[in-house]
Amino acid sequence: MSWRIDGRKAAIVVVDVQERLVAAVSGAGEILPRIDRLLEIGKLFSIRVHLTELVPQKLGSIPSSLLRGAGEEAGRYARNMLSTRSVLPKDLPQYLLIAGMETHAAVRQTVYDLRERGHAVYLLADAVGSRNAVDHEVALEEMRQDRIVVTTMEAAACELGAEAVEPILGKLLSHLS
Repeated sequence: MSWRIDGRKAAIVVVDVQERLVAAVSGAGEILPRIDRLLEIGKLFSIRVHLTELVPQKLGSIPSSLLRGAGEEAGRYARNMLSTRSVLPKDLPQYLLIAGMETHAAVRQTVYDLRERGHAVYLLADAVGSRNAVDHEVALEEMRQDRIVVTTMEAAACELGAEAVEPILGKLLSHLS
């Protein structure tokens, strides 16, 4: 498996960024702007976005700013179980950038589901979070041990833009922190 990300064969999967989770997740105020930037960078490279929602009638809807950032063409998938296996499309591209909530629960399940399907999964550690910091850190460590690529939003963006030239390069650099 290559550790390089081919933006022509990539998608962004945002897991369960919903009103009640956003209110409860530690560091959500830092995570949401990173996800917003990820979506902006995805637009630069024409990368499709997929949004999941866990029991939206209980956890609330996806924030409107995130929906705007994802665009009207984004896939949106509601479900009633932690695993996203039954709702995410079978024909997702090879490279998947994962962000969302909660790291130890639905994000972890999504990462493993997609890995089992044979996808190259890139977990964006600074764009995921849990209510409890210990749950978040333990989940990241478990996934590292299972050879999941745990990286950052900015590192993934740089990988996508490794061969970008002006004007895309200039736009990409304006989105990095």
